[in-house]
Amino acid sequence: MQDLNKYISGLLFIHDCVILPGFGGFVTNYHEAEHEELSNTFHPPKKDVLFNKNLTYNDGLIINYLAKNANISYREAEQIIKNEVQNAWLKLEDDGEVCFDGIGTFKYNKNCQLVFNPVITENLLTDSYGLSSFRFPPLNYQQNAHKLSSTYNSQTMNLGLKQTLKWAAIAIPIVGILALVPYIKNQNQQSANIGFSTPVQNETPIEDTHSAMIPDTNISGMINNATDKRTALFYSEENQTAIKKQTIDANNFHIIGASYKAEENALTHANNFITKGFNAEVIENNNLYRVSIAQFDSKVNALHELRRIRNEEQNDKVWLFAN
Repeated sequence: MQDLNKYISGLLFIHDCVILPGFGGFVTNYHEAEHEELSNTFHPPKKDVLFNKNLTYNDGLIINYLAKNANISYREAEQIIKNEVQNAWLKLEDDGEVCFDGIGTFKYNKNCQLVFNPVITENLLTDSYGLSSFRFPPLNYQQNAHKLSSTYNSQTMNLGLKQTLKWAAIAIPIVGILALVPYIKNQNQQSANIGFSTPVQNETPIEDTHSAMIPDTNISGMINNATDKRTALFYSEENQTAIKKQTIDANNFHIIGASYKAEENALTHANNFITKGFNAEVIENNNLYRVSIAQFDSKVNALHELRRIRNEEQNDKVWLFAN
């Protein structure tokens, strides 16, 4: 029975179901990571092992595995499995209990029904290899919140605002007076010229540099200058986006937030996800533009993120896409 236990546990690492012909089937179920609030203990994700007594047919999995590892023929391996199963049933009839080391125990209850109690000694989930449970004490947030609240004083902020308004009331009239000085000086000069200058009839008129009629060349120069300043100050009216369009890569898992027939709608929706902190991009598949808000190489990691988004973001419309 010891060798048989080793073969069953070894197959459960890479398969979701292992059938022991004539006895029943061991079925695994993914169990996500959990947190125990009372002990502040965090447990990594794992596989729960269940037993289905109706799965008794021979699918050849464990027999081929035994034949390959023991270097024997298929018939010999099949006979060994039959003998082990027969001994397990006899032990149940005599002792009322049979144990599969590292997997669990079987026994009959008061109603003569076969009951399986799993006793998993190691984590059968390969993605959690090397991870173990750990304790993390809770943080004291109240003390930190008290220190932060004492930093801001409403009276100090109001006093600073009043001082700013006071200086603004003094500075604005001064700036207005300084702006009128050149205009007043120019008016005085024109008045002096009118009183003392002698007009000359045949004198060629002097071009007035302050005339409201500006030649076309100056207008184009001013427009170009204004355009350069507009560009230098980043007055761009075009929305810059970090979205890139790509096709679906093989063996990739995407969490899809939306799908559109129009690329423009998909890009707009992707930009909305980017503002929320997602690594969104638009991918093209089957004549549709899908908004991918997260990308993974592992299906397990993608499922973890999908559950997190549905729970924390309250968004049950996202779904997992696998190529």
